[in-house]
Amino acid sequence: MKDHSHEKGTHHHSHEHGHHHDNTCNDYATAVGEYRKTFPSKADVMAQAPDPAVRDMIAYMDRIGCENCFDRADQQKPQCTFGLAGICCKNCTLGPCKITKKAPRGICGAGADLIVARNLCRSAAAGASAHSARSREVMLALKKAAAGEIDIPILGKDKVLAVSKMFGLETEGATIESLAGQIADILLEDMGRAVPGEHRTLKAAASPERYKVWKDLGLLPLSAYHEIFEAMHQTVTGNQGDWRKAMDQFMRCGIAFSMSGVVGGSIAGDCLYGVPTRSTSRVNLGCLKKGFVNIAIHGHSPILSTEIIKMARTKKFIKKAKDAGAEGIQFYGVCCSGLSSMYRMGGVIPLANANGVELVLATGALDLWVADVQDIFPSIIEVARCFKTVVVTTNESTHLPGAEHYGYKRDLSNLDQLAALADKILTRAVDSFKNRRDVPVYIPPYEVEAEVGFGLEYLSKHYGGSVKPVADALKEGKILGIINLAGCTNTRVIYEKAIVDIVDILLKNNILVLTNGCASFPMAKLGYCTVAAQEKCGESLKEFLGEDMPPVWHMGECIDNAHAVAVFGTVAGALGHPFKDLPYAEVTPEWSNEKGVGAALAFRMLGFNSYHCVHAPVQGSDKVMEFLSEGTKELLGSAMIVDVNPACLAQRIVEDFKDKRKALGWK
Repeated sequence: MKDHSHEKGTHHHSHEHGHHHDNTCNDYATAVGEYRKTFPSKADVMAQAPDPAVRDMIAYMDRIGCENCFDRADQQKPQCTFGLAGICCKNCTLGPCKITKKAPRGICGAGADLIVARNLCRSAAAGASAHSARSREVMLALKKAAAGEIDIPILGKDKVLAVSKMFGLETEGATIESLAGQIADILLEDMGRAVPGEHRTLKAAASPERYKVWKDLGLLPLSAYHEIFEAMHQTVTGNQGDWRKAMDQFMRCGIAFSMSGVVGGSIAGDCLYGVPTRSTSRVNLGCLKKGFVNIAIHGHSPILSTEIIKMARTKKFIKKAKDAGAEGIQFYGVCCSGLSSMYRMGGVIPLANANGVELVLATGALDLWVADVQDIFPSIIEVARCFKTVVVTTNESTHLPGAEHYGYKRDLSNLDQLAALADKILTRAVDSFKNRRDVPVYIPPYEVEAEVGFGLEYLSKHYGGSVKPVADALKEGKILGIINLAGCTNTRVIYEKAIVDIVDILLKNNILVLTNGCASFPMAKLGYCTVAAQEKCGESLKEFLGEDMPPVWHMGECIDNAHAVAVFGTVAGALGHPFKDLPYAEVTPEWSNEKGVGAALAFRMLGFNSYHCVHAPVQGSDKVMEFLSEGTKELLGSAMIVDVNPACLAQRIVEDFKDKRKALGWK
């Protein structure tokens, strides 16, 4: 990596906690500065991105003169120092204000600590709203399916019964539909409660230890809606003036993110569509097929995409495709809608996360691009236009100028029209196929198999009825520790490289990896989700995995953090220790948006340290920095650790796991 310009007045967490790193880490810190305002160039990505298909497509787009996110990242340099440090405020029109030595307070009197804390609180609220909005759709679909108002079968019958037991519902003589309806009502009430009352999802899902911690700190959320509402209220001009109180609301948003956006959404999805089950998928751009009606599923909401895939497999559309001269209809997954479709429906080939979207479009192989919500960048329209790819948006929260819109209404009152919408979209895809015969197609020759769809249910079955063998291996030292690898990708670091570099070191040190969401794409694309990847492992981890388990367990989309937490929780229960005492970690090396803030915060609220290669915009406040890195240790038993060098961050995880094992008396 090239040297980068230094920035004054910064902090580097990885050297503040008493661990000694090798000279490589220290030299790196000296070379690139504590944090940077100049980040890797497109040339760096082309030279160092670990996925050869990515390098190939960036070079191809260069040759044909097609812009992508890496071009625009270069054009943005140098990034604003005030934005990086979180010390700019535009909450009102007195400003915008920025904090300097000459002007240490904004016009209203807010200083750096308050401005940074308010900005961070708003980010957490936005992250909680994103996952909760997506989850609300699934909860409402479950409610309508249970009432017979929409034609969606409830496939997760065992999950409905298990959740009913968790919520204390009477199951004797009750139908699956009536139980599913009650579950949906509980989840929706916990999401939208305005009158104080018990948060039933939190009470049922949180461990007694965590519930007490949150209650004693006064952090129990009323509901997701209320905490997001309150976060925005607190941070308006002339309201909350205490940075530390703003951080309390920040933490409440983290719990709301976890309980409604993740756990609640996962419960609803599993009840409606069934739990993940292990399967094998082909992955990466080499899987794109010429001669097929090729459709990409992009976003985070499974409702309409599931119907589209199901309808495409009917005789009607198989015939339509063949009549148009196609061999059939093939689906591809982008971001989380693609991942959930992959493991639940099969035959959906995952291709890329959000920053790889333009590279996929530039192959020219896609006839139709279905975009629902989140990580739908406006830039896709320009690239799609170059290759005559039709982009269809399906949600009122996501409209793109230049896209066609076929979706359900804002109030979801037309969910009973899913079949008609799917029919329109598929018909448009077949028409697009017929209209695109002159478009050049370029497909990089890279593909691999991946084992996907891991979850507590599958693992319990695989290990003879429980995950006690995992717990035993962790205690005995065959597994040094377990991480959840998640988060987006970020142009501040070499695309997907930090993820790969960290996992390489962790596997060699016998650390088991659970993964979901955008970070799971490089794991799948580069062979880490195969049994053959055991060659990357230390001997004891390899011994534990045996003949048929990969070292990276792919759990699906980003809200499948809930499935990972279920595994962590069951293992912790078998060992008799809370999360905070165990060698567990949340690792989001390349996180890039408000959902990333929420996800890492949610895990820290559970007692997990979170580890990152990208700084949050908090360096402008020593107090907020200290609170996140040290202050939450006493409160929550967890901390946020950042190191821009992936190798050093990985080594820090290894050392922290060894320290936790020593404290437990484990070898």
